[in-house]
Amino acid sequence: MELNLDKLLIFDIQGPVAHFRKFYTNSSSLSYTFPPRTTITGLIAGMLGRSRDSYYEEFSSKQCKVAISVRTPTRKIMQTVNYVRTKSLGELNLSAGHTQVPLEIVLSSKNCQKLKYRIYFYHNGKTLFELEEVLGSSKLVYPPYLGISEFIAEANLVNSVKENQMSRFLDPVTPVEIATVINVDKILKGGLIFEPSPGKALQYVKERMPLEFDSERKLKKGASFIYEKNQSKAKLIIKGDYYEIEYKDPEENSVRENIVFMES
Repeated sequence: MELNLDKLLIFDIQGPVAHFRKFYTNSSSLSYTFPPRTTITGLIAGMLGRSRDSYYEEFSSKQCKVAISVRTPTRKIMQTVNYVRTKSLGELNLSAGHTQVPLEIVLSSKNCQKLKYRIYFYHNGKTLFELEEVLGSSKLVYPPYLGISEFIAEANLVNSVKENQMSRFLDPVTPVEIATVINVDKILKGGLIFEPSPGKALQYVKERMPLEFDSERKLKKGASFIYEKNQSKAKLIIKGDYYEIEYKDPEENSVRENIVFMES
């Protein structure tokens, strides 16, 4: 289903630490560098006060589009945390003691700087306007957090982009710089460009993550994503479409950048 984008909402999620658990890990909780689409839609649903497991159809790829940009350089550390050992309900009183689990934590690579993720969100219903109102008034129903509830974050509305501030390009033949993470299905074969800027190493990272749940919270679709770790922009030839958008950022003034939505 092709969605007709007439308005795009842009907001930032930021906090000191994050953990986005990789779905294929078990005893050691490894983390993605950025939140998967399922985490982003769950975070939005929480800010809007949606009931648990009630919003999967509302935020399906048929209803909305999501893109994400990693706005700060990141690093990861491994910490051991104590969990309550429970094999039965009777052990919730700590009678079985604790179990230690390695937990990978995402931090900014710059001291005293918060992690920042920029979310680009479109919905073909009233959800978009509801979210804009909630973010604009800072009256969130549930507080946002970066992966786990202990890692509380803050959500800040950046701007909204109207139709005349967006340009859609379909199957470009020349490389373009993309500010968001890119679904590998949208990269032309051999189209990833390796041209590092002077003084900066170029490091592409590939992550396999869930993309969408069905109504019973079963994995409906997964995807692999590429992002550039050091320069924050990847240069490549897109297969399909991308959007050039222009908007005002309270911190950066006028911004013009190319984005790709996470949905293939």
